Amino acid sequence: MTGGMGHGPHMGHLASPRNLAGIGCMLLGMAGMGGVDASAKWLVGADYHVLQVLAVRGWFVTAALLIWVLVTGKWRGLRTERPWGHLVRLAIAFLGPFFLFTALIYMPLADVTVIIFGSAFWTTVFAIPLFKEKVGPHRWAAVILGFLGVAIALRPGTELFQPVAILALLAGMAFAGINLTARWLRSTETTTQLVFYLMIGMTVVASIPLPFVWTPMPLTDLAIFAGMGAFTLVGYIFMTRAFVIAETGVVAPFEYSVLIYAVILGYLIWGEVPDAYVWTGAALIIGSGLYMIHRESRAA
Repeated sequence: MTGGMGHGPHMGHLASPRNLAGIGCMLLGMAGMGGVDASAKWLVGADYHVLQVLAVRGWFVTAALLIWVLVTGKWRGLRTERPWGHLVRLAIAFLGPFFLFTALIYMPLADVTVIIFGSAFWTTVFAIPLFKEKVGPHRWAAVILGFLGVAIALRPGTELFQPVAILALLAGMAFAGINLTARWLRSTETTTQLVFYLMIGMTVVASIPLPFVWTPMPLTDLAIFAGMGAFTLVGYIFMTRAFVIAETGVVAPFEYSVLIYAVILGYLIWGEVPDAYVWTGAALIIGSGLYMIHRESRAA
């Protein structure tokens, strides 16, 4: 759902062609991610098991990836020296969409999306012990403010609190794990290896228990699964491309556009309107995230 915030080369003016192209890619990528979440909510709401949703989406994505690596010759670069590293990454990453899709059965799309945004702050917190990162007072302030936003969106202590919201929180942690394991492996592994092994691994893991949870699919639902696979590819490809071609500090704030898509889709499809808790939490999370990005881009 969220991208890693790597440092792009400094390219000067905000409105440079590369930065504008990067912003366009990020908006497209986030539209893809919004489409994934809305498709998932629709399918789990139609009583498909979360594992079936993950597996069938994975079949479409895996087919596209296999065709891509064969046509482009990228398959030559798939040999890895760190299979165990990829397995660790898979174990963490599998929990992200599993918890996310489960939460979507019971919660509005925008609520889940807001809570998931805690992943950016989990990434910062976990990077301290894992990578011996130094985090100054400004970033700590931003992290604390972001977590406060997540806490408000969770609504603990009120009658509106839903225990299932904890799954959205855990999904955010797992997505932070995807970013952190990518950073851990990037010294020896390519982006192609990281995406290929993760997607194929998730598909295989979700497919193993399918005989026990399988529900027959009419063609209309199969089309939604295919669309979900397409949204997944659009999301990952354009989000990654945005960070490659433009400055991180310019494109990273546009990750928050997925929240706009979530609110619009949630309202149009299910008539969901976020309450004051969600709006307040979102404002704090976005504000602290923008401040953190501002500090990072100045440091860079």
